Amino acid sequence: MRSGLLASNRNNPKRYLLLSMLLPMLLVAVGWIVLEVHPFGTRQILVTDFWHQYYPFLCILQEKLKHGESLLYTWQSGMGSNFAAMMAYYTASPLNLLTLLVPASMLRDAVTGLVLLKIGAAGGFFAAFLKGTYGRNDSSLCLFGTMYALCDFMMGYSWNIIWLDTVALLPLVMLGVVRLVRTGSYRLYTVSLALAMLANFYIGFFICIFTVIAYFCICIFTGMGFKRFLTRSGKMLAATILGLAISSILLLPTYYALQNTYSIHNTFPQHSTFYETWRDLLSQLLAYQIPTVKEGKPNLYCGVLCVVLVGMFLRARSIRIREKVGAILVLAFLLVSCNWNILNYLWHGCHFPNMLPYRFSFLFSFALLTLAYRAYLLLLERRMKWLDLIAMVLCSGVFLFLVYTTDRKQVVLYTGMTMLAYLLWMLLHKLGLLHRRVFAAGMLVVMLVEMGCHVRIATEAVSTSDYTSYPEKYESVEALLSQIEEQEPENAFYRIELTSWYTLNDPALYQYRGVSQFSSLANCKVSTFLKKLGMPASEAGNRYYYAHSTPYLDMLLGVRYLIQKTGFMPEVETVEKVAVSDTVTSYRNRYALPVGFMVNEETADFSIDTSENAFEVQNDLFAKMTGIKEPLYTAVDVKDVGHSGVEVSRNGYGYYTYFPMSTEAEPYLKYNFMPEQDTLLYAYLSVDKVEEVDIYQNERYTFSQKLAKQPYIFPLGSYKAGEKATLKWNVDRKSIQNGAITLFVYALNQDVLEQGYQQLAAGGLQVTDWSDTRLTGTLNADHDGICYLSIPAEDGWHVTIDGKQTETISIGGAMLGVPVSSGTHTIALRYCPKGTVVGTICCGSAILLLTFCFVIEQKQKRACRSNSVGRRRKTCEP
Repeated sequence: MRSGLLASNRNNPKRYLLLSMLLPMLLVAVGWIVLEVHPFGTRQILVTDFWHQYYPFLCILQEKLKHGESLLYTWQSGMGSNFAAMMAYYTASPLNLLTLLVPASMLRDAVTGLVLLKIGAAGGFFAAFLKGTYGRNDSSLCLFGTMYALCDFMMGYSWNIIWLDTVALLPLVMLGVVRLVRTGSYRLYTVSLALAMLANFYIGFFICIFTVIAYFCICIFTGMGFKRFLTRSGKMLAATILGLAISSILLLPTYYALQNTYSIHNTFPQHSTFYETWRDLLSQLLAYQIPTVKEGKPNLYCGVLCVVLVGMFLRARSIRIREKVGAILVLAFLLVSCNWNILNYLWHGCHFPNMLPYRFSFLFSFALLTLAYRAYLLLLERRMKWLDLIAMVLCSGVFLFLVYTTDRKQVVLYTGMTMLAYLLWMLLHKLGLLHRRVFAAGMLVVMLVEMGCHVRIATEAVSTSDYTSYPEKYESVEALLSQIEEQEPENAFYRIELTSWYTLNDPALYQYRGVSQFSSLANCKVSTFLKKLGMPASEAGNRYYYAHSTPYLDMLLGVRYLIQKTGFMPEVETVEKVAVSDTVTSYRNRYALPVGFMVNEETADFSIDTSENAFEVQNDLFAKMTGIKEPLYTAVDVKDVGHSGVEVSRNGYGYYTYFPMSTEAEPYLKYNFMPEQDTLLYAYLSVDKVEEVDIYQNERYTFSQKLAKQPYIFPLGSYKAGEKATLKWNVDRKSIQNGAITLFVYALNQDVLEQGYQQLAAGGLQVTDWSDTRLTGTLNADHDGICYLSIPAEDGWHVTIDGKQTETISIGGAMLGVPVSSGTHTIALRYCPKGTVVGTICCGSAILLLTFCFVIEQKQKRACRSNSVGRRRKTCEP
């Protein structure tokens, strides 16, 4: 019987690996079809950061690949960003190269297919790990491969496509470790580790830690001698360095880019604490419950069969004690890491993530599935004893008892029924009532039913978004972008923005040079700079994004055109209409400045370390840039109020606290302002749990302004002297017991703005040539000063003036500046991310060394085979 099976497997050596890949793909595909995901409906899998970040960045990547553009820098995010680092975190998956084969209009469908492929690869690679480690090639590979591919981590975070590749590659890395320990072969480990780090360095960091743990465990399990241990350890270290060196082409630039992010500023926990009770933590192994999608407990579930088989693993005499102890210690360590704040902090690279907790929890699933498969082998080999069966029953019962609570009653019941199904099938197998193939098929069926239910629960929890409306009014926006490009001279460099954000990465999504960026690699100094100036921004949230603000802020950002998809344009005096497409309108800023312009030397002294409000910060920067003493903005105090259902206290200009009162009518806050002369009014409003504020002019409703968690300056419109501007918003009495308000209203002094604009525009940089990594232009400076550039300051920028290398400065700690003497100059900027040259050399050297070692080994193998043949011939001679 056994020989027949082996013969069949030799004829179809990859059949079970292929099935291990196809089964999870099929289950997830069915789950999406049920949810009517396109092309089977009008939904899509883009949600959360997939919607805001991953897809927009993939749009940039596809555009660069198709047009052969540089992968080092992009102007389509954050006024200019290090794309090499961004790619390392978001788009470095080798599978993304396949996007070259599809048009931009089909990119979302292609990405959906890639997610399926990644999930399938996880199952196939785990099956390959089991086959290579334990020598089996049967349906058991499909059983455990599918459970790995559909574990809670993969399904709960399936929308987080940037992690899936590295999680899928983990089994290949571990198979490489096994081969290195057993035979000394290092190639699979080196290549798979390099791929894992290149696909996503963050998740790859977890794999590096786990590799060390796994290596020592394997060495202990095999019981190798000390001399062999030293030899293998040396080879393991060399192979690790080689793998990291290959990936250093992205790792080094990313390391330097991370020094500018908010996550670098962390402190070690002052107190030791555990997050959950151990009962609650263990309950994450239950089936038929919703996985953590954004916030919650660690995703540990990977099939209840694993929990059942723990009993057999602990009881079986054929499994050595040291193997049992080592496996349980690894699982315990990972479990404690998910519950202890100190280990959690260390695992995440000395950082506490602000969402998607326990990002290393997939390692627990891998370890538990490997332990379970070790026990399952005894079933396949008919070495299960009655005591083993009893141990599995007891283990299942104890687990259900520990995790049982009234709020989990139904989940525990269904999990217990599934465990019972596995145990009864094992009992029949033990009694000899089932053929081997029937037993294997029955186990597979129970698993597929369990995982099918899990897929449905998980896909519904992850949810979907609308396919047809994403991106919103894309065709109209594209039409206006094309019209703008036709109106501008060839090689013109300018920025465009939407007056109100749609995603937090609109420039990447709609493919224009803009300001907004939401990225884990966002420069926190730029976030602070823009937040102080009154733009929506958050250092901890890794974001700064554009909202229609003041003409002066647009000058600083180099925004020449505005596109308004819907709504009311309150600033008709500062813009001129360019074109209309459907309900979308494009405007040109009357006060637009080029990407660089001359400012006074005092600008270098500008500091954002101030407690002043955003208007006063703009006043300060404007005065330093221009030398004009008159303020750009003047504060307008509240004329009167018309609140209802709330008690309000004033704590100084612009600062209020309020308390909703017990009234039947819906409470609201209402502030009235009245300028003393004709002017443009602007407001800055910070208030919790309010999504929009209504704006009235002389008691006539004009428009509603969208608010965000990050407060910002927005225009109220044009007012004549004595006209009344009103801001009104409702208060949710149920969610707010008391609240704080920050509300500033300032009038723009248009004469001062005009004077400053004429002065700054006179010394503007006339761009003559530019690309992804270069920008060249001429500058006519009528005085010594600084060329302010609306480009984030980074170490990768190299500037020459008239061919001579020039030191750059940082304005406000965030923006690029270059000291310039009076006269006409040619300024050239060139960008290369710090670490790119060294990383490329290391990568190339490592690949050459790996290739050289491979060639030498092949020659040695051929020589050994030749010598062996010669010896055999010699022994046969008479």
